[in-house]
Amino acid sequence: MEFYEAVEKRRTVREFLNKEVEFEAIKRILEAGNKAPTWNHNRNWSFIVLRTDEEKEFAFEEAKKIADKFDAEKYLNIPRPYLVTLGQKMYAHALPRQFTMLKSAPYVIIPIFKCKELNGESASALNPFSTIWCVAENIFLAAAAEGLSCSMRIPLKEEHDKVKARLKVPPTYMIPVFIGIGYADPEEKELEQKYPELEKQIHFGKWK
Repeated sequence: MEFYEAVEKRRTVREFLNKEVEFEAIKRILEAGNKAPTWNHNRNWSFIVLRTDEEKEFAFEEAKKIADKFDAEKYLNIPRPYLVTLGQKMYAHALPRQFTMLKSAPYVIIPIFKCKELNGESASALNPFSTIWCVAENIFLAAAAEGLSCSMRIPLKEEHDKVKARLKVPPTYMIPVFIGIGYADPEEKELEQKYPELEKQIHFGKWK
């Protein structure tokens, strides 16, 4: 698959087919992740791979609680002085699936990166965090090139720490995201996407 075709086909999904994925494809996807740029040239990354329902249920207890208590209809029908936005529609679709979109994926990849804590005082202080997201983007694009799709959940602070403890992640590492990988269910509802006009985004020489 050509690069631009993979970019075009890449999309976040929340429902997967019950169809096996060969682990060799997962290994190729993770190798693509390892080709991402790195700020310190050490590539201090590792990947936890979850395969069974038991492993996923153990890891994602908090995601299940969040999903189970969310009422999408109630959320969408809250009185508002404006029409429901595209972002709110996306939120209502995604929240109830925060657990099932991981459990139903044949594989869940949890990248971990070496960093005790995040320091947002400057952009350069976030270099470890920036580079692990380059890894994640390579994973997303490689999955698309394999004909697969990804779901993703960014853990909340307390959730992050609990999952990290359950999976015995070393204290000097952090988790940026949980990535489900599998074959997308073609019956999943596709919500409208917003794409900016490139000509309006480009500024030559200075902002204005």
